[in-house]
Amino acid sequence: MTREEKKQIRLQILQLLDKCAGCEERHNGTQSVCVISCPIGKQMQQLSVLLSKESPRIKRGKWTEEEEFYLWQHKDIFDISELAARLERSELSVSAKLRQLEKKNVLSC
Repeated sequence: MTREEKKQIRLQILQLLDKCAGCEERHNGTQSVCVISCPIGKQMQQLSVLLSKESPRIKRGKWTEEEEFYLWQHKDIFDISELAARLERSELSVSAKLRQLEKKNVLSC
């Protein structure tokens, strides 16, 4: 999903929020009705699911020894994008770590 598509979904959610701003149920403290029976609430849930499915969790920070071992052992089996998905890391991070590991292995030989 492109940035523009995500932006459009967020704008749709904002428009739906504007529609329900005057809703009696929302202001009477019974927001559970919004989730259960309100068509606007259901639409917002569906749109938010689209966004959450499209945003995979990407790890940041220090690599563990297990991640480095997995990456090194599978570098010839999977391409960068598959390794990134399996390790929940960005492709850029995986590429950089592979270069670092290759330098480390060359120097230790």
